[in-house]
Amino acid sequence: MEISQLISQLKLTPKNVTTIFNDNITLWQSLGFSHTQVTLWLASLSLSKEHNTTDQITYDITEHLMSLLQNAGGRMPLTQVLKKLPAGITTSEQQIRRLVQNHMQLEVKGPLLVLVS
Repeated sequence: MEISQLISQLKLTPKNVTTIFNDNITLWQSLGFSHTQVTLWLASLSLSKEHNTTDQITYDITEHLMSLLQNAGGRMPLTQVLKKLPAGITTSEQQIRRLVQNHMQLEVKGPLLVLVS
């Protein structure tokens, strides 16, 4: 299955990350993607909210971001956030910005990721 087919399929039929990963293991292996990378890739897609695909995917990542910010006094440069992600998580500043847009307790203000109280 190609990526474009998978995206179309996910828009029609929501699935959780583990199912998507296991059902398409050959695709992910050919791309060299780990489960975590598939999670981040799915989180970066603009799938509609009613499918809840991104809700489950982003929970662990946003929880980690919130924990980082709480330990840093509520603010941290995005470049520093990227360096403090758990081992095995590969993401970009753009992906983090997209995740934060849909989270009520996180904001991006200029170059900073901010925890909103």
